[in-house]
Amino acid sequence: MGYGQLDRSLTIKEKIIRGGGEFLQWVRAGLFLPRCRNCGLDLVQPEETVICRNCREKVVPAADSQCRICGKFVPDGMETCGSCLLLPPPYLRHLSYAAYDGTLREIIILYKYGEVEPLKIFLSGLYLDLVEKKLSPAFDAVVPVPADLHRRHGFQPVRAMGRILAGRLGIEFMPRLLLKKKHTPPQVGLTQAQRKTNLDGAFSLAAGRRITGKSILLIDDVTTTGTTIKKCAAVLKKGGGRVTALTLAQSRF
Repeated sequence: MGYGQLDRSLTIKEKIIRGGGEFLQWVRAGLFLPRCRNCGLDLVQPEETVICRNCREKVVPAADSQCRICGKFVPDGMETCGSCLLLPPPYLRHLSYAAYDGTLREIIILYKYGEVEPLKIFLSGLYLDLVEKKLSPAFDAVVPVPADLHRRHGFQPVRAMGRILAGRLGIEFMPRLLLKKKHTPPQVGLTQAQRKTNLDGAFSLAAGRRITGKSILLIDDVTTTGTTIKKCAAVLKKGGGRVTALTLAQSRF
């Protein structure tokens, strides 16, 4: 075999090796594509992060009739629920993006309890959607419902979303305006009667803070009876603030 033939055979061999390596990379990419943390589908679109586009598109605003003040689901044709007529809440209005069920519920659980922090971008966008479509955006500050005492030095999902929302609205973020003074059992699992008293005296305004005349966006992730939102709003209202509350989701019951 001459030198020319040897060089040519080596070149072919190199091409085979190189082609085999590229094929293996392609196979590995197919086998190890990141997958949606909710449904398990491969994430193939450049804009997909943590959850796929299909799951994102399943999260849509509530189409049900809701009380124009507290946002509770009500029968068609009813504008204001009986509770708000008898005892108006301490906020001007409360809005939830949707009911706490289906894909939205799964994503909130993944974010809140699975601590999948990148989901804060997607979920904070739901608050923004509510503000832009249903409210006048003239607010002074975003205030998150404070975390329980054991979460103060760890992952705080509502605070993380609030920071992003305030940045997108171009307004002040006040994460330490509201304080939780004592530990309380989680509202989940308590009876309705227990939920109404569980948070009595739990929240206060930070010492020396003044919000007289400020328009406040109070945010929480999920609401059931609405007790937490009402207790926090009452403290802010007593401090001189005008409060509008937002939650990602609410229970139907």
